[in-house]
Amino acid sequence: MKTHNFNAVNQRVSGNTGQFRDYSIGSAFQPIFSLSHRNPVGYEALCRAKKKDGLPVSPLALFGQVKDESDNVLLDRLCRAVHVQNFSRFSDTSWIFLNVNPLVTVLGKSYGSFFKEMLDQNGISPSQVVVEILEKGIYDESILSAAINYYKNLGCLVAIDDFGASHSNFDRIWNIQPDIVKFDRSIIVQAESSVVVRKALPSLVGLIQELGCIALMEGVETEQQALIAIDSNVDLVQGYYFGFPREQLVETDDPNNMLLKLRGKHIEFSASIRTRYRDAVDQCLIEFKAILHTLTSGCAPQMLACEKLLALPNVMRVYFLDEAGYQIGDNIQKQQSEYIDPRYKPLAEAAEANWSRRYYFRQAVLNPGEIQITRPYRSLTGKSQCITISALVNTPCGMLVACLDLDWS
Repeated sequence: MKTHNFNAVNQRVSGNTGQFRDYSIGSAFQPIFSLSHRNPVGYEALCRAKKKDGLPVSPLALFGQVKDESDNVLLDRLCRAVHVQNFSRFSDTSWIFLNVNPLVTVLGKSYGSFFKEMLDQNGISPSQVVVEILEKGIYDESILSAAINYYKNLGCLVAIDDFGASHSNFDRIWNIQPDIVKFDRSIIVQAESSVVVRKALPSLVGLIQELGCIALMEGVETEQQALIAIDSNVDLVQGYYFGFPREQLVETDDPNNMLLKLRGKHIEFSASIRTRYRDAVDQCLIEFKAILHTLTSGCAPQMLACEKLLALPNVMRVYFLDEAGYQIGDNIQKQQSEYIDPRYKPLAEAAEANWSRRYYFRQAVLNPGEIQITRPYRSLTGKSQCITISALVNTPCGMLVACLDLDWS
């Protein structure tokens, strides 16, 4: 069996390139920006290969030259050796993102030690390395786990790539417990063309962050995609819009830093959403406050006249909850309301339903007398997205939470 330990692989590196058969392999580094810091905090190392005649070769074509397991280990290690050596020439404290085939990590044990020696030789600390696990075609979870544990024990961070596509899903997050999750480019593309996806994206990002991961949106190529990514509250961004892969790293005070240029546009982008949100809510608040006043004056919920409120645009329904979150009576809505969908009839009868787990109820109870307004969410009684306005009020009949649902479709 051939030996592909660090010394053997390093002999194939000369200057800033490596040699694999008739191909020379170089590096390009694509910047990864922190939205909060507005500067690059890492770089993904990408392979740039050429034939003897100087013509470029795609990474796919290069790895297509692999004939057997030995070739696979050698080429994988050679690319990493070239990238780390080239990156070490820059006096930079940023992360270097290295793509790693977990199968090679497991098989590599038979070909001699490599990774730790390579980092030591180039003066790169494991804490500066983010290992991107390439999961495609890896169905054996034990192979993934063995590779991940090796890099984590070494002190590296671990990222999973292409989340939301192919094999990269929540199962892998549970099992791998990565430090960074890179959203597949298809997600930002869909968010640009679909209002539904765009609305859901902040929640998806928030869920990844609640799982203890840093959220990275990759494949951002247009200004609109960049604004959507910023609005989704991701932590890191990557893509041609922010920077193409190149041999040099980005200067901190680069005048072409797109994040600095986007600041004003994102304020406008967010303001347009907030304006629509405010317009939808403000016109209903006057009538909603009138209902609250009527309740505190002693009127029973069932006797309230809500015609003025129901006549306003986007108003779906009014309903009332007791202190435990149980609904008092049915929803108050127009008899011929466009929001009554016969397909959801099993969920339409809401009398005595318990809504105590809902955000609008919990917030109202925590802030007595103050009006609460939710983010848009899917209504349980129909397909519409809605916003709920709520308030806990003290009435002669006891404490009640008044609720008003507005259409946000």
